[in-house]
This record gives sequence, C-alpha cells and structure tokens, in this order.
Amino acid sequence: MRGVSVVIPTVRLDKWLDEAVESILGSTGVEVDLIVVHDGVEPDRSRPWTNDARVQIVHHPVRLGQTKGMESGLAQARFDLVARLDADDLSSPNRLHEQAAYLDAHPETVATGTRVMRIDNVGRDQREMVMPTGEDIRSKLLFENVVPHSSLMFRRETSDAVNGYNQALMQMEDYDFILRLATRGPIANLDKVLTRYRVHPAQTSRGAAPWGLHIRSVMADRVELRRVMKEPRLASAVKNLVWGAVQYARYFGVIRPGYER
Repeated sequence: MRGVSVVIPTVRLDKWLDEAVESILGSTGVEVDLIVVHDGVEPDRSRPWTNDARVQIVHHPVRLGQTKGMESGLAQARFDLVARLDADDLSSPNRLHEQAAYLDAHPETVATGTRVMRIDNVGRDQREMVMPTGEDIRSKLLFENVVPHSSLMFRRETSDAVNGYNQALMQMEDYDFILRLATRGPIANLDKVLTRYRVHPAQTSRGAAPWGLHIRSVMADRVELRRVMKEPRLASAVKNLVWGAVQYARYFGVIRPGYER
C-alpha cells in the first residue's frame, strides 16, 4: 500500500485539532504516517490519537512558528510523498489516495492541491473556494496562491531540492514554498473537493502585512517562476507591482482575503 506522510503543526490542543487528526487517520487506500508538531504546547497523552502507532509527536517546548514546525515534521517523515493539513481543517477519507495516485501516474508533476470547501466553526459546509483546477496551474500562481496549503501534497525530493520551507519567513511561507516547488515542474489541482478549510476569526492570513521579508521573498520567487516559464521580464515587473498593490488593498480591507472570496 502506498505510504504518505502528513504534517500537522499546532499551537493548541482542542476539538478542531482532534477532528483534523482523526480525518487523516481515517484516510483510505494509503498507509498513513502522521506527524503532529506541538509548537510551544505540551502533548496531552490522554488524547487517544497520541497512542496510535501511525502518529509521531514532535514537541517544541518553546513556540518556534509554523515554518519551523513544518521543517521539524518533514525531518521525521517516513515516506517520499508528504501532505499538509492545518490543525483546524479536515481531509476527506480519499484525499491522500487520490493525490498519491495522481503523482504516481504523473512523475513529472511535483505537487498537487485539491478543490476546497469552506466550513464554519462547527464543520458545516459553507461555499467552495474559487480555485483553478487542471494538470498544470503554475501560470495562475503567477497572480496569486491558488493551492491552499491544507490541500497540498508534494514530493519529498522536490522539497529537498528547493531547500524546504524558508524558516526566515513568518508569513506567506506556503506561497513562497509552492512557488519554489513550481520552478521544478508542474503543479496540479485535482478537480475534486477533498479538503475542508475552516474559516474563523483567528485566521493568521488576516494579519499578513503587505511589507517585509515575506513580500520580498515571494516577489523574487514569482520572478524566478516567470523566468522558468519564459514569460517576458516586463510582464513580470508589472504583475509584481499589481500583486504588491493587491496586498495593501487586502490588508486595509479594500478587498477580501482570498479564502473569503
């Protein structure tokens, strides 16, 4: 049976985390290796899933941030395919199998996402996020991040080739990582709703500032991806200016964040 490692970083122990973990442990058609990174929170061994043989616990006694949490999880991954899930989101039972089967059938593809349904605080479906699907959605990545992080599955060898997550980033680390993966080959979004994304007031992306290292890093990644895709330099510069302006508009409430659209 195909093996998939899944990394869930968390800064809290609550019902949402339990539901996220159980959604992965309920996956069908794959062998699951689940790494739950406790970032600044003490593991609670009374939670039944902590004693599941498929679960590895990584503990940061002091909170180091989601990016370093992902890298800690990756260091423990047993399999060559790695998936991601936020501690408040849900994975459909067949998600890992569908994505792994796609990557096995398309060796040139370096990563996949899925269609994503928004859910509310208690897990009720709301409306689907508007994301492109297809065998190679990299051209869409030149405008915005169209692969929700919780839906991502990627090849470990490609992650290693691009030096993993940028641990200097505290925001937009997912977009930065996905852009760098995209320089190594196609990224697909499967045309199936296989991930559920919980929308709530504590969403970290609400506070992403439109300035700083994360903005500079993403802009540089976008330029590099356009170079790989042989897009004209002038178009790259113009689109980066537009993207930068959009970040200010989102931050100051002129437009809604992508996960709300």
